[in-house]
Amino acid sequence: MPPCQRAPLAIDHDFGVIPHGESRVHEFPLDLAAIGGDYAPLRVHFDCACGRAELLLRGGDGVERFVDGAGTATSRPAAGEALVLRLVLDTTRKEALDLKPTQSRGFVVLQALGDMTGASRVQWPLTVRYAIDAPVELRPLATLDFGRVAASQRGLLVTTLRGDERHADARFGPATSSDPLLAVELVEADGHWLLRARCAPGEFGSHRARVDVATTIPGYQLALEAAWKSIPDLEAVPLDKVSLRADLAREQTEEEAVGQFVLVVDHDERRPVGFAVQRVVDADGRDVGDHFAIRFEPVVETPRSLRMHVRYAGGLAAGVRATAWLSKQGDAGPFLPIQLVLFAR
Repeated sequence: MPPCQRAPLAIDHDFGVIPHGESRVHEFPLDLAAIGGDYAPLRVHFDCACGRAELLLRGGDGVERFVDGAGTATSRPAAGEALVLRLVLDTTRKEALDLKPTQSRGFVVLQALGDMTGASRVQWPLTVRYAIDAPVELRPLATLDFGRVAASQRGLLVTTLRGDERHADARFGPATSSDPLLAVELVEADGHWLLRARCAPGEFGSHRARVDVATTIPGYQLALEAAWKSIPDLEAVPLDKVSLRADLAREQTEEEAVGQFVLVVDHDERRPVGFAVQRVVDADGRDVGDHFAIRFEPVVETPRSLRMHVRYAGGLAAGVRATAWLSKQGDAGPFLPIQLVLFAR
């Protein structure tokens, strides 16, 4: 298979300074003859978080079709067509902060016709430079990251908004949220605005939302991304499992059991921190609680956490997989199950 006859020419463009909230589009005509050989475009990689890159084939009548990535002759320009790389930068996908001149890189992947293994692929390098000028100042937060929010909790974040030196008289409001779990309030203060955002946890898992704030800056609407992860009130860290390896013929010593623990957490501050072992049962539901010694130890650094130590107490003829059910209020629960896996040494 013929190698690329000439090194690919660099694709380079400077978008200059882009006002935050605006987008820019630039197109590069790509001449495959410039690199020599019969190559077909496959795809384009672009590392800009606010950018999008597309490969398309455009006919003389303006009709466009996207490169299908097959690496065959159908991916090459037909008669009257031109291969075009389209770059789009959308600053609304970036935080509303000034960004000094920066650059993003990428490459167009080309493959020789008839190559079924990809061994002949080459990369056509791409460099884009740009800067962002935000007309507002957000302090201390330009994004609303609530982190982990337990079921009994509500996340609260506050940030200030004001116009920059060229928009000192800017006014803000109203503020709206894209998710009913995220409530926002905008209050005018002395020379600035306070944005208060409160999130309810919702279903367990990750959540994303967007807060839009109208402004008196012509043509500009402020957008802030929000994110949080909803978690149960009761959790085990890092895993809800403790593995033990012991001589089944005798009870483990404290020294042998030093590393056999897990952190158990109750995030609900309306309840005491403590847990109680409600039962320990094997996979068939049989009580094996007498074969394990379980104790809880406070963790000074995280007051809502306890270190749950597990020690084999002897009496079993074979290893076992069991579940220790931890309770907050006896048989009424709620419960936190911890897997216990005992291996014979």
